[in-house]
Amino acid sequence: MAAAPDETWFLLRGLTREAAHWGAFVPALARALPAVRVVTLDLPGAGARHAEPWPDTVEDAMEQVRAAAAAHAPGGRRFVLGVSLGGMVTMAWAARYPDELAGVVVGASSARDVAPPWKRMRPAALPSVVLGGLRRDSREREAAVIRTIINRRELWAETVEAWTPIARARPVSRDTARRQLASAIRWRAPARLAPPALFLVGRGDRLVHPDCSRALARRYGAPLAEHPDAGHDLTTDAGAWVVDELTRWRAALDPR
Repeated sequence: MAAAPDETWFLLRGLTREAAHWGAFVPALARALPAVRVVTLDLPGAGARHAEPWPDTVEDAMEQVRAAAAAHAPGGRRFVLGVSLGGMVTMAWAARYPDELAGVVVGASSARDVAPPWKRMRPAALPSVVLGGLRRDSREREAAVIRTIINRRELWAETVEAWTPIARARPVSRDTARRQLASAIRWRAPARLAPPALFLVGRGDRLVHPDCSRALARRYGAPLAEHPDAGHDLTTDAGAWVVDELTRWRAALDPR
């Protein structure tokens, strides 16, 4: 019998998104890291936890995510990949419990104390995100989100077809969306991160300005990889690139 992997990668999505939205990225990462356990976790209020309330703060959400992670992998080397709001949860985890994580990768994230509001939520994206979120039809809501966070237009139609059933099966409430957004707006980045960190961003991000990720990487003295044209949803627009950057960074940490 093969030994269980002693390394786990936890994956966290962002605002109103859930594990199913990773799509083809999860198997791609698993193929690139065949000896590693890849585990997707849902934020409170989304996915398998869509009936749960979002707590008051990013740190409170982190504690819930951390507890769920312990049930999957109580020991061994543990890494976290978090994007957007999931990246905030990831940074909060790494700051409060640095000995629990061997490293973190943060994609397309931001914080109140590193960038102004108009960079954290780009004004041009507001109409599609806000007005789209008010639409009653789930297909129309998902289409509005997809057109904002994914730059590869050839993927729009198939992504709408893939994500609409997710929204219908596990709907994220408007209250959860509002509370998640309020927590993200208030959140301030930790002063330091002890675990090694890698930051990723797409220069074509039309939702959150790439300067937010650049400022976070400078704060922590961490490497930053920039895709030349990917949007906010890095793992849909440039999944292979994310896998390559992540695996290269991980190998440099531990040549074994």
